[in-house]
Amino acid sequence: MEKKEPKKPSSRLLGMKFMQRSLEKEVQEQLERERKRVISEAEWVLDTKDIEIQKPKIQIEYQPSYLAFTADATVGRKSFKSFNKQIEKNDEERKAAERENREREQEEAQEASEKAFISDMASIRSVKKKSKKRKAKDTDDQPRKQSKMGFIKPE
Repeated sequence: MEKKEPKKPSSRLLGMKFMQRSLEKEVQEQLERERKRVISEAEWVLDTKDIEIQKPKIQIEYQPSYLAFTADATVGRKSFKSFNKQIEKNDEERKAAERENREREQEEAQEASEKAFISDMASIRSVKKKSKKRKAKDTDDQPRKQSKMGFIKPE
């Protein structure tokens, strides 16, 4: 048996817009398939199963916050509007102790900076005295010759 070829659409039918669009779509699909085939043939594939991939070390950079987070996070219970006097008393004692510690640390830092300043000034003074002695010694060893200054008459 002979297979009959299906009837081809007429030129009028092929000239209609929807038929032209369908033909364009088929041509585009064919071009896309051809392009993908060319790309896949051109690509190289490496066997990376044998190679162990090292994970990059992640470096995290912390930036300061715009908000002022203090390390003075309050610990313990709180009293609301003088409801529990004992808790308020304990809180005031803790705050006073912290304040005293801060003041003591500031005084110690001030004393240390004063001592450093005094030692720096003492070393500067000793260097200054030594340089004065050297200058005086140098001037005594070599008296300077002064030229006579006077008026010269024109001839």
